[in-house]
Order: sequence, then C-alpha cells, then structure tokens
Amino acid sequence: MVNRKTREWFKHVLWIARVKLIYARITLTRYTTLYFFLALLSCITLVGLQTGTYFNNTEGAYAVAKFLHESNVTSTTFGMSFLQDGDVVLCQNIPGQDGANCTTLVKRAHSHMHVRDTILERADGPKDVQQCALSLMWLEDVLSDARREDLGTLVYQIWLMTLSVMTLLNESLPHLFAGLAARVLATAWASFRVKGNANLYETYLHVIDAGKCDGSDRLGSWWDQTTSHGVTSLVANAVNLVLIAALTYKLFTVYASQTFSRVGASTEVNRIYKLVLSLSVILQLAGFFIIGQAALWIDKISFGAVRQMAEHFFIYLAELVVTAVLVIPWLILGWISVRRESKFLFLLFSVISMILFAMSTALFFSPLNRFVIKEWSFYATMSITAYMLLIATFVLAVVCRLQFGKGLAHFLRVTEDLEGMDFTPVLFYKGDDTASYIEDDSKSQFDPEKTILGVSSPKDAKTPQQPEPAAHGRKPSAISMFFAQESAGQSPADTIKLSSTPALFQNAATGQRVSMSPIVVQPVVRVSSKTRGNSKAPSPSSTRPPNIDVGAALARQDSYVLPAISVSPMSYKHTRAETVDERERPSRDRSTAPAEPAQAVVRSRSVPRQRGAGLPRRPSDGKSKPTGNYF
Repeated sequence: MVNRKTREWFKHVLWIARVKLIYARITLTRYTTLYFFLALLSCITLVGLQTGTYFNNTEGAYAVAKFLHESNVTSTTFGMSFLQDGDVVLCQNIPGQDGANCTTLVKRAHSHMHVRDTILERADGPKDVQQCALSLMWLEDVLSDARREDLGTLVYQIWLMTLSVMTLLNESLPHLFAGLAARVLATAWASFRVKGNANLYETYLHVIDAGKCDGSDRLGSWWDQTTSHGVTSLVANAVNLVLIAALTYKLFTVYASQTFSRVGASTEVNRIYKLVLSLSVILQLAGFFIIGQAALWIDKISFGAVRQMAEHFFIYLAELVVTAVLVIPWLILGWISVRRESKFLFLLFSVISMILFAMSTALFFSPLNRFVIKEWSFYATMSITAYMLLIATFVLAVVCRLQFGKGLAHFLRVTEDLEGMDFTPVLFYKGDDTASYIEDDSKSQFDPEKTILGVSSPKDAKTPQQPEPAAHGRKPSAISMFFAQESAGQSPADTIKLSSTPALFQNAATGQRVSMSPIVVQPVVRVSSKTRGNSKAPSPSSTRPPNIDVGAALARQDSYVLPAISVSPMSYKHTRAETVDERERPSRDRSTAPAEPAQAVVRSRSVPRQRGAGLPRRPSDGKSKPTGNYF
C-alpha cells in the first residue's frame, strides 16, 4: 500500500500539471488570452448589473405587496389577477376551466370607448382603496416573475463564463459557436425586456388612470430606475456581443485554419471527436435549460398567485425532485459514455433521457403549465428551449453511439495519459520550410520531421530534395505512428517525447542556430548497405548512442542505433569510435564521391522505401531482413 504522504504528493503533482495545462490553453495565443479575460470581465459586469436589476425589481414588488397588504387584498380571497390581451382580468380559476368566473377590471388602453365608460363609472362611484389595490394585483405577480428572470439571467451569465472556459480548454469550435449563440440570445432577451418594461409602464399608467386609483402612482421614480437598469444592461450585452464575435472569428482562424495543426489522430477520429464535442455543448445547454425551467416552474407554483390553482402541486413537486436528481447523472453519463465508448453507460443515459422526455411531455398537457407559458414569456422560452434541446441531445447521442469502436476512446485515453504526464500537446507549423542548417558554407533545406525520423540530408546540399508523397492519402502525422505502435502491442515508453518548446541545435562548424519543430519520434536503426546483407545484428551491449552532428553526420552511411532518448539542444560530434560497423565501412574518397542518403525506416510510410530496402510488415516475416531495425 502507498502511504498517505505519497498519495498527497502524487495528487499535488497532478494538480500542478492540470493547472499548467489550463494556463497553456488560455495563453495559447493573444486571442485566447483576450477571449478569457473578456469573458471574465463581461461576466463580472453583467452579473453586477443583473444584481442591481434584481434588487430594483424586489423593491418594486415589495412596494406593491405592501400596498395590497394594507388594503387587505390577497389572491386567496379575491382570486388571481393577470393581464389578458391588455385587459386586467380577475379569475377564480384557470381560464377555460370549471369555476373560472373571470371578470374584466380594466380594459385595454387602445379601446377609447371602454376607457371613457370606465372613467365615468369611476367618477360616479365612491373612491375605494381596496378596488384600486384589486386592479394592481397583477403587477405584484409580474414583478415577482421579473425577479425570477433576474436570478435566471444572473446564473445564465455565470454559465456563459464556464462555457467560455470549456471552449479554451477543449479548443472546441462547437463550444465557441455555442458561446456566441448564447450571447446573441442574452442580448436579444435584454432588448426584449427593455421593450417589455416600456409596455408595462404604459399599461400601469393606464390602469391607475382608468381604474380605481384616481391617478395615484404608488411606485413613483421606480420606473425611471427600471428603465435605466434595462438600457444599461442592453448596452453592456451589445458591446460584449460585438467584442466576443470579433474574438470568435479570430479563434476560429486559430482552431480551424491550416496555419497551426495539432499532431493528432486520423480524419475519421477527428470527425467523431467533433460530434462528441457537439454533444458536449448540447448537453450543457440542455442541462442548464432543464434545471432552469424546473426551478422557475416550482417557484412559480409555490409562491406565486397560481398556488391555490395548483391542484396537483405535490405531483409537480415530485417531478422537480426527480428532475433535480436525474439531470446531473444524465449529464455525466452522456459525457463519459461516448468518450469511453461504454455501451452500458450509454444504456443508462438513454433510460434517463426517456424518463426526462416523458416528464417534459406530460407537463405540457397540464392546463396550469400551459396557462403559465401563455402569460410568462421568459418561462415559455425556457420550457420550449429545454424540450427541443432534450430531443436534440438524444438524437445526437444516438449518432455518437453509432461511431463506437472506431478509435475515439483509444485516442482520448492516450491524449489524457500524455496530459497527465505533463506532456504539452504538440503543434507544428504547416508549410514551414524556413528552418535550415549550414553545411560546407552552403544552405540546404531542412525538414525537422525528416531529420529526427531518420531521413538523411540530400545528396547535393545546393539542390535540396523533398521526399515523395505517400501513394495513398495524406502524409500521416508523427503521433499517428505513436498510435500505430501502441496498437501493435509495443510500449509507448520506447517513444521519444519532445515538448512543444522548439529545440535549438548548434552547428559545430559555423555556429548557426537552427530551430526545429517538436514532434513525437520513434527509435530508428540505420544500417549501411554492406551490413544490410549481414544477418548478424549489432548487440545492444556493444552499441551506445552516437553523437549527432545535424547535417553531415546524418548523411553518412554508418550504422547508427538511436534508442528512445530525449534529444537535448546541444551539439554532438561524430567519432569513429562510436560507429557500430566501422570495419565494414566501404572505402571511398568522400571529397569526390557524393554521399548517398541513408535508408530510412519510417513506420508512417511518409518516405517511400526503395526496392530491396526496408522491413517486412511483421518481425516474423522475411528472415533475410536484419533483426533489430524495426519498431
């Protein structure tokens, strides 16, 4: 058993590695850094503004509630008052149900004849404070709903911040576009609330003037504060949307363009991984809207004016409890099952999805729920969006289930293992042929991947040679050879891992510094043309890593054995004592005869083999091939 101190130290190391990974993803480019800090700043700003709006609506709701309490007007005694097509209506039950007994207290403002009749009736009748309070019962319910909207929007802004962080950590285009769409929705809703507050103010003025209040304004300057909060929030959301849209475009060029490419899996695995990322986005969206809709619903029927009309209150409460219990496991199962390609976990995810779908569908058949959806726009938006996202999530999850067994789980497992070992994901610049080295006062084109993988320098330094493209498909990346090696049963420990920081090689002759791109490389054995026919392989005990002079040393036809070592950024010099088969070297004049390129054994087939050279597909085939020169 490992003692407690060792376990704590190991957890501390893993935590540091995870923090380093998060920092590396956030500071990948200046655009990712700006995106993170803009998301953080906008979250703090909008949460602060929404908090101010919440307290302002709370103040207004308490002012109206105090007036109703002083007038002895409650929904339990008189029923429920609400706005129906601009009219103030008082009902004893849900409209359309038995025992509704709806009465119109104040007609809409644009009906001039009705307003005139109401005014005359008011002038003839006595002044009644209770009737004035009765005509304002609907306002308390509207302001209480506004407070619930403020809380929902506040949590929504915090959730947007977490979505932005997930975008940077996963380097995910689906998360990126989902964050932009979510901010568009937030801006649109802020605009809708400004317009809704203006309409609400006009209705309020009409009610206190045409109703029983004799033009008495119980809220005073509260409406000015509400308008100010709404406009400020709208401007902040609009500015945030414009800036986020610009950075989204920049991040799209970083993540999706061909300038930088991650050394990763095949095209098929990348396509499946994009589906998984899309499922992750929809899962997060669906989870937020499902929980938000359930919270709004239970708060509405528990503390709103519709409480006495909720005949099946405990059934609704049980539905909330079941939803709260199932949503979190549903999110976790949906995320893990497709990444691990677990059929059992996906089955559990499907069962929970069916339960949530059945409860959401049954809720739409409730007359009370339909009434709340009709009268409360914010709740209607949350309910319909949650239902649509639930369906879309399950459909996309089924699509991901059909991709099981195509290599995604293996790819993600290896990637997580590398990240757990503090291995920075490798990035290389595609088409970068500016790196070069100086040899014999002549400049030759230098391909870092060719050199590390064992492809020698060109025959003529003045006329650089490029390897022929692969016969089929695109050139496999370096990490694809890593996957091929592990799938073949070999140990990943034999792979040379270079960090994403470019190594610097110093040329011994000229002192020219050369920058090389980081890649994952394999151990390579170089065998000269003469030793290739010899069945005796060099023993590992008599062989040690040679010192490599980048350029000329790799062009020589010596028998080099490169084991799994980390190449350090320093100069190496090749000596005769470090060759494996020095006695079998062919004698020739190197000043006149051009150097022939050494044969490269590359598993990814990025360099085509010549006839008679190379290796069989399996070590057991081809006994004429020398042993020890495969990986």
